[in-house]
Amino acid sequence: MRPCRARGLLCTEYIKSIPDSLVESARIDGASYPRILASIIMPMAKPIATTLAILNVTGVWNEFMLVNILASKGSLKSLPVGILKFSGALASDYGKQFAALVIGMLPMLMFYAIFRNHITKGVPAGAVKS
Repeated sequence: MRPCRARGLLCTEYIKSIPDSLVESARIDGASYPRILASIIMPMAKPIATTLAILNVTGVWNEFMLVNILASKGSLKSLPVGILKFSGALASDYGKQFAALVIGMLPMLMFYAIFRNHITKGVPAGAVKS
């Protein structure tokens, strides 16, 4: 399954798990569908939106081949592609390469440390239907 299709399925299943009684009570109170979306569905979908944002950031970060092929200037290339510069066809400087790998991992480790609670709450939230 393609990643974007899996993310769409994750979001769809999460929104389907929102109780119908909330939407029905809002309709009885006279709320329109856009109002229900803005007042009920969107606030309750913040965990899955955060999870999808996190998955998209890590997915874009790991787009090695796409950036390597399409970016023409060195200043436009991402950090993982820049780490490739320390590895040559005939020789590699392993000291510099491993130092660059550690430095390249730091942004993702910091990103995970900041959002680890959202990741652990949001990923299984849309995967299991009760």
